Amino acid sequence: MRFVTFTSGGAERAGILLGDASGPDDTVVDLAHPALQPALAGCPPQVLDLIRSGLVDAAVRLRDHAIPEAARLPLRSVRLRAPLPKPGRIFGIAHNYVDALAERGAPHPTEPFLFMKEPWTVIGPGEPVVLPPGIGGSTYEAEIAAVIGSRADHVAAQDAPAHVCAYGVFNDVSASELIRREGFGPGKNIATFGPFGPYLATSDEVTDPQALRIGLSIDGVSLQDSTTARMLFSVADLVAHLSGQTVLEPGDVIATGTPAGIAALRQPPAWIRPGSTMTAWVEGLGSLISPVIAGEVR
Repeated sequence: MRFVTFTSGGAERAGILLGDASGPDDTVVDLAHPALQPALAGCPPQVLDLIRSGLVDAAVRLRDHAIPEAARLPLRSVRLRAPLPKPGRIFGIAHNYVDALAERGAPHPTEPFLFMKEPWTVIGPGEPVVLPPGIGGSTYEAEIAAVIGSRADHVAAQDAPAHVCAYGVFNDVSASELIRREGFGPGKNIATFGPFGPYLATSDEVTDPQALRIGLSIDGVSLQDSTTARMLFSVADLVAHLSGQTVLEPGDVIATGTPAGIAALRQPPAWIRPGSTMTAWVEGLGSLISPVIAGEVR
């Protein structure tokens, strides 16, 4: 099932997307409709609350529940937000695709390279990425994000998939030249540098997160095109590793790294520029469209 967060009439709430967010007839099921409350078992109609109470279980109940016509809203009549607007924590993973390491001529790390991406960087589909003045070269990074659905504390890799409730598309926009000067923290954590969406697909709909095509284009020109099979550390490996360092909680997000083709390694560098539009995509998880503008960030 595909869960979204949307606004309609000034209120933000959870919904189910019927479609892939690209068709003219796509529909959002408003989970705030009173007829759907029994299927939510009293949980408020917000995605984070649903994750904490059991997102996959909620999906099972909703599949078996009649959806009234009055709960169906045309997608064009609502505004999609990031499906999880306020993640608990975002664990970023760098240098995690073998094709990206080969492109750099870099050795394979012996364990995941971790950095933290601040939750306030997150924006939704269609929201602009804002490039502050003087920031220098910045890059796109198409990624598959894994959302933690149940508490994970020192879990083994073979048990790790059970702790992931959903997957989505993440674009880890990064100020590459700032990273070189000041490190990952400042270069990764600029407001609007975390596009996320357009929806979360529950884990029961993703047969194998290590067998999905992934890529990104700018203004229709393909710049990344790879597969999650080229990850050095799988989603299960990452959950196991991170849960050995900290307790993962429902609503935490793991941005699992990006494949070859980032801006800095192209000749000339393909830095993102105001006026362009990025489209990050993952097979089965939709396309995440992000226009780029110049301006001050707040």
